[in-house]
Amino acid sequence: MLDQIINNPSLGRYVAIFKAGETVFIEGDDTQDIYFLISGEAAVLKGRKRIAEISDAGSVFGEMSFLLGEERTATVKAINDIKTIRIPKEELTSFISEFPEVFREFAKYLAKRLDETSQIVYGLTEFCDQIPDAVILSDKDGSVLSWNNAAENLYGREANEMRHRSAEEIYEDPQEYRAFLDKVVSEDAIREKTLMVRHPEKGIRHISTSTRALYDGQHNFQGVVSLGRDVTSVEVLERRYQRARRWLIPSLVLLVVLTAGIFFGYPYFSKGYKITDIRKKELRDDLAVTYRLLRSLLVDPFEKGERARTTQVIKGFFDVQKGITIPYIGVVLLDKDKKVFDVYSNESGVDVQGMVGSSYADIDFEGDENPLYKVLTLYRTSKDHPMGHRDTEIAFKLYKGDDFLGWLIFQVDMEVLKGKYNVNEKDLKKFHFEESETNAE
Repeated sequence: MLDQIINNPSLGRYVAIFKAGETVFIEGDDTQDIYFLISGEAAVLKGRKRIAEISDAGSVFGEMSFLLGEERTATVKAINDIKTIRIPKEELTSFISEFPEVFREFAKYLAKRLDETSQIVYGLTEFCDQIPDAVILSDKDGSVLSWNNAAENLYGREANEMRHRSAEEIYEDPQEYRAFLDKVVSEDAIREKTLMVRHPEKGIRHISTSTRALYDGQHNFQGVVSLGRDVTSVEVLERRYQRARRWLIPSLVLLVVLTAGIFFGYPYFSKGYKITDIRKKELRDDLAVTYRLLRSLLVDPFEKGERARTTQVIKGFFDVQKGITIPYIGVVLLDKDKKVFDVYSNESGVDVQGMVGSSYADIDFEGDENPLYKVLTLYRTSKDHPMGHRDTEIAFKLYKGDDFLGWLIFQVDMEVLKGKYNVNEKDLKKFHFEESETNAE
């Protein structure tokens, strides 16, 4: 598409040059011009935070405001001197008539993006249907976009029946659900709450709901994804237990007051506490949910020794997240003797096949006293690092019922952990997971 633009001398009057540090357009602007990058590099900013860079010659930017007639969702600023082709919105009709070949290429570009997005959505749908937990994906207006087979069984409604209807319809108390959703979005973190739904055949059910807000590349809120599990039997037992322990309440009042004092007072004496703690908690929550998800899909084939199936599950986990910055660069499955059963890596130069059958027996499994979670530090050679490279890995024990099967290990990118979550190896070793958080049984 770049050749079509720069080799046409008639397009010269549309050339726009921006000096280093100069702003192309600002977030919130109502300008709707579209740009084609010819040379140079530009930064995409949300507020003051840089969220992306545009550096490939021929890249298109500003197209969403151009096509949808909406305000700019981000700021674009020149990192160094850049040269662009700028097509003003008001000249669209005459431009299409004069240069139809450019818009044919632009249409191909949009079609390619749509096809890539469709493939990702299809892959995600297939992957979600393998998950035993109920998965609901809804847009920013609360309308259901998709839910998996487990959701149909849990909520007693077909996916086609609920598509484009409000997700709050399935809950017994829609106002409680809306308040929960507002909290998820405002805190930008995974939240969990037990909500009541009315199943058409089974009546009132108590559903443990873990929810995460979804954002686009410019950090615009796009919707939420929720995982649900029926905890009705647990909820009934809990209520019975609460009635039996009411006599303890007076003894706990003082403890609650002291705890509240520490909780609310500490942020005032610890500069930066709130921001740092939220980011670290987000990583810890993400680890717990990701472990629970993969565990539910891997336990059966792992127990049966079906490596082809475990590889398919792990690869699918990474495939549906292509283009998204995640803290994981690989996954390793160890048997109970700490020998590598299966491994998958997103890193180039990693001898995956050579790792199968190797042993972790000589590696120190560090961490707190919680037996479910350990932090590993090891040095591994590769084509890119023939002398060895320091790697950090996070290990969770895998159980099926009471039977110990081995370890599920996440290979992590410490640069992402430091930049996105402000977490280092020392912080990882302090993480603590309750058995209830990681147990998917």
